Amino acid sequence: MWVAAQSSGRYIAMHITPSLDSTGKGPITTKGTIMRTGTWTNWLACMATAMLMAACGGGGGGGAGTAATTPADSTGAGGSPAIAKSYTMVMSRTSGEVNVGGSIPLIASVVDDLGNDVTGSTTFVWSSSSPGVAAVANGTIPGSAVVTGAGTGTATISVLATVAGANNATTTLPQVSATITVVAAGVRTYSLALPYPVLSMTDGQVLPVTASLIDSDGADRSSAGTGWTWRSSASAVQVTGAANVGTLLGVNASDTAAQSVVTVQVTAPDGNTLTGAFLVSVFKNTVSTYRLVLSQFGKQINALNVLNGYPQTYDSQVLRNDGSNSTADFTGLWTYMTTSPSLAVLPNSATRVTTVSTTRANGASPLQSVLSEMAASLTLSAKPRAMLLVTEQPTWALVYDGPNPLVVPNGGVPIAAHIMHRGVDEGIMGCNGTWAWSATSGPITIIQSFPANLVSLVPTGSGPFTVTVTCTAGAEAMPVSLTIPGTAQ
Repeated sequence: MWVAAQSSGRYIAMHITPSLDSTGKGPITTKGTIMRTGTWTNWLACMATAMLMAACGGGGGGGAGTAATTPADSTGAGGSPAIAKSYTMVMSRTSGEVNVGGSIPLIASVVDDLGNDVTGSTTFVWSSSSPGVAAVANGTIPGSAVVTGAGTGTATISVLATVAGANNATTTLPQVSATITVVAAGVRTYSLALPYPVLSMTDGQVLPVTASLIDSDGADRSSAGTGWTWRSSASAVQVTGAANVGTLLGVNASDTAAQSVVTVQVTAPDGNTLTGAFLVSVFKNTVSTYRLVLSQFGKQINALNVLNGYPQTYDSQVLRNDGSNSTADFTGLWTYMTTSPSLAVLPNSATRVTTVSTTRANGASPLQSVLSEMAASLTLSAKPRAMLLVTEQPTWALVYDGPNPLVVPNGGVPIAAHIMHRGVDEGIMGCNGTWAWSATSGPITIIQSFPANLVSLVPTGSGPFTVTVTCTAGAEAMPVSLTIPGTAQ
């Protein structure tokens, strides 16, 4: 697994072996290479300081053994730092499914009653009620585990967490569990993708959150899910649901943080019920809170597909509760981690564009994992996190092999897409005659050509544009789409 970390003017990449220490909080050994300026000595000194102070930018819930994430200033009597009195643990999914031989990630997060994400200073111990049905092992992201299907049936996956608090005090939290159904090998399964493991809001803030139903082929089947239901465990968050979009309203005018666990439940096309969850801390409206938003082409995402040889990119922004872009205030050490051994993450600190690639072999079955990202600031204590459900080598995917960047002159240009089956080129036949093109933004017109995977793009003005091609692929009837950006001259 490749883990990248960035601070302004400095980029470090570390390859981490999947063997974990006895605490389950991190790998036993690391090997590192400095990809840009800076030295190991300086970086290690910075990280050591970060464990005591947020000023170095390396603390927070995104890494094992680091300082707590603080969404807002928390002080006690006389201006001294407030001390947490209780903690809440939440799992990203409390029911799910996997097939025999397949694996799914689980993410547990811990937040204290002040609203601090203390996942990085928590030790997690995972167990399975039936290892012969579903085996569980510590993941490489703090608080994560990987569940592997061993035999058909149902197993309860449990996690016990111990938080290291102030003055070396430790607190063991009540056990939290997820019910995992294991089906036969080769049977399609489904997972819920959520954009946040934990979230901070303010009183009166309204925030839509989208959950996606992703199948084991990598297809978004959200529209095929039934009985979408959103709930909040406490009055601090009022939630209304419209299918896979829940609209959250923060309610808390007091001086202390109020919290609620928001859950979303859906029945997948195979009849299994899936449940996802995340904890929300709500502060009074004079407090600034921040969230990390990952997007492609201006639209927030919670899942990503990537093929070997065809890297994907996404954008990262930190948004304040009033909607303003505060990314420029987060110049600390950002961290990127994944539960997959074959996924590589390459962030750009100048543009906040991240490139994701895979070394999973062409022809291999899809592999799903979690990519976790945490932003950090040199001046603000907040360290918001976001996550993506990543499918490597999806069963079907559309690709574009033309010029990049794509520049369309006044006379227009032809472009073409083709279909890949688990990374193997299938030309155009895999789409079963369902090719469809559309101009989704900008000054561009599409002229259909033959065969159907080929079109001509003609500018109607100048500026950036996007076009989208879709089809329904293979015997799996998998909906696939590809957005191609360009510039019209």
